Amino acid sequence: MTKTLETDLSIETGQALDAQPWDDDALAERACQDPYAYAQLYDRYLKPVYRYFLLRLGRRQEAEDLTSQVFLAALESLPGYRRDGHFRAWLFGIARRKLADAFRRRRPQVRLDEMGELADANETTLVELVRSEDLKRLALVFASLKESDRELLSLRFSARLSFAEMARLLKRKESAVKMSVYRLLEYLGRQLEAQDER
Repeated sequence: MTKTLETDLSIETGQALDAQPWDDDALAERACQDPYAYAQLYDRYLKPVYRYFLLRLGRRQEAEDLTSQVFLAALESLPGYRRDGHFRAWLFGIARRKLADAFRRRRPQVRLDEMGELADANETTLVELVRSEDLKRLALVFASLKESDRELLSLRFSARLSFAEMARLLKRKESAVKMSVYRLLEYLGRQLEAQDER
């Protein structure tokens, strides 16, 4: 008789699956045979993937469609995942490829009325800035950045990847990624201040 993931983990640990935050790699391994484990990964990363697409594309429907595509592609590719402790970077690698496909189909446009969806109660500095500053000015400055700079900020603040995860995903040194993000934040601040002085 095949045990469910929850029962299996309860026997091994004395706890239900939801009672403890399980390691992504352990869930990924179990998800190859048990859909409940994949549902846990889906719940864990749905909002960050969606916010990443919404920030980059500015359209709810497109962000929802691409989010679905990412999780379907991840499920299909899961047996090939190396379980090396970098599940989030692996998942956002899939998201970046889906985004590149979307960009090839159209030019991105930031819709200001949808940018507010990026925030929730635990948001980081950039999204707090989005909340406190005039959305229109920030969106214009963000849109004026090079594609690679928008990507860096999106991965850090929308997808919430760590600098180490970003470095792995972008195949750059962690210190270089960190410096680039900080320089971009300084640049955004200077641009907004310059607009205030006009």
